[in-house]
Amino acid sequence: MIDYHVHTTFSDGANTPQQMIDEAVRLGITELAITDHYDPFDPTLARFGHTPEELARHFEVIRACAQGKPLRVFCGIETSTGPDGRLRVPPRVLNMCQTVITSVHYLEGDILVHRGEYENDAYWHAYKRKLLEQAAGPGDVLGHPEAYLPIGPMLEEGTTFEDRQVICARISEKYFDAPFIDALGDALTSSGKAYELHGATNTPREWVVRRLHARGVHFSIGSDAHGLDRLGCNRRAVALWQELGLYVRTL
Repeated sequence: MIDYHVHTTFSDGANTPQQMIDEAVRLGITELAITDHYDPFDPTLARFGHTPEELARHFEVIRACAQGKPLRVFCGIETSTGPDGRLRVPPRVLNMCQTVITSVHYLEGDILVHRGEYENDAYWHAYKRKLLEQAAGPGDVLGHPEAYLPIGPMLEEGTTFEDRQVICARISEKYFDAPFIDALGDALTSSGKAYELHGATNTPREWVVRRLHARGVHFSIGSDAHGLDRLGCNRRAVALWQELGLYVRTL
């Protein structure tokens, strides 16, 4: 069993590296990638204020916790990019990482959005442009393209996690059509980056997986667990891997 997208208390996770690794062992996970958020340009991460030196110490803690355990543990990050798809973390950080997930957590610019107005054409066209640039750019995995969409500026008070999933699914249906998926597939095969099968939200849609697979795209399996309860929750991804014979990247 593999899980290549996990968070800890170093960023916004609920559990320490030791707790996540011990639970991974209990679950029978054989390969685990701890990929905490690391992006100096993301305003939502400002409270963490991590430096490259702190990230290096975090990786040292991970390796110490994994010592002697019956699984392989990899150190990486999840980060966003500029609108051009280029990474904006220091070379030293990239050299420390064994895997890098790029995800569109926010959009640059001043596109006007309103609370509750989720189907904003200008906003989602900008998202699609940035996602295509990320797919063609550096990094190892394109993180959750149909889930955890950057809908923060649109969210109404009291919106639950389940509500957000419904909203993201509706947006995906409207904006991420077959021609866009084909363009995304071409960018991914050109760069060699993998598309994430996202365990926390059971995305993307199955026809998207089939269409990308037909274009030779590789996939990465990650739960995006922020706590012990979601660690290793990749049953759908594994089922698709086995049923369709997907090209799944391992570390």
